[in-house]
Amino acid sequence: MKLLAKEREMYNNSRMRRINAMKNSFEQGQILLITLLVLTVATTIALSLIGRATIDLSMSNQLEESTRAFNAAEAGIEQALQSGSETATGPVTLTSGVTYEVSVNSIGGQPGVFQLARKTPKNVTETIWLVNHDPTTGALDETRVFDDNTLSLCWSQEEAPDVAAALEVTVLYKDNLNEYHAARMAVDPDAVTRNNNFDSSGITLDGCGLGYYEKQVDFTTLGISPAGTDTLLALRIRPIYADATIAIDSASDIPQQGNVIESVGRTGTGVSRKVVVYQQYRAPLSVFDSVLFSQSSLSH
Repeated sequence: MKLLAKEREMYNNSRMRRINAMKNSFEQGQILLITLLVLTVATTIALSLIGRATIDLSMSNQLEESTRAFNAAEAGIEQALQSGSETATGPVTLTSGVTYEVSVNSIGGQPGVFQLARKTPKNVTETIWLVNHDPTTGALDETRVFDDNTLSLCWSQEEAPDVAAALEVTVLYKDNLNEYHAARMAVDPDAVTRNNNFDSSGITLDGCGLGYYEKQVDFTTLGISPAGTDTLLALRIRPIYADATIAIDSASDIPQQGNVIESVGRTGTGVSRKVVVYQQYRAPLSVFDSVLFSQSSLSH
């Protein structure tokens, strides 16, 4: 009996040892699994933080390089405006690894279609010069003028017909007595509907080859003789009712309207930025849309 009790005790002890071993093994497995999960999460977070830091650093460097290139391009514009140069310049080193390159091209100065660079808001007046300027001083050079009796005036049809733009046009000119005058006309493709007494005759579509409205302007019908004794100076054009992009077309050279200055700044890492400035010749004050003063008389 004692032997049987001892064997039973040994069996129980062995069984308990196996149970404890299995329990320890299970607990160790759980600890290992939890440890692996914690390490996985920690690694993921660490890699995410490292990646975010790398991206932030890269974006910061790109922003800094972009700013340096943009500042270089602006420096080129400033240099061109101060020097008044009308020719392109080669790469100019601003600081170590940062350069700019400027090109200056004339606006207008050739036959065919001349279109203003931007859309003109309604009730804002634009000036298109019909006389040349001295490229150095910007003063009028009346030895080179536009002397055709006609030109095509075009404006965009970007809105629905019930809000299509009309144009108010003031022609500034000088007669053989050196007295300054202003002649006016107003054109509207929808004049009949609006009942505004504007001129709608002869307005066609596909003007200037751009799909615009087109009105043939005959200066002689305004009492002006460009091919004779009068000197055309400028067109003052104001859209009414809607915004419009304005263009003119002529077989003769359209006088130069100013310069377009392009400056490209570059950094040593290859980042480049471009700044474009349209430098048009100065226009008359708005008072001249109503009256023109000369030394001896007043014309309106």
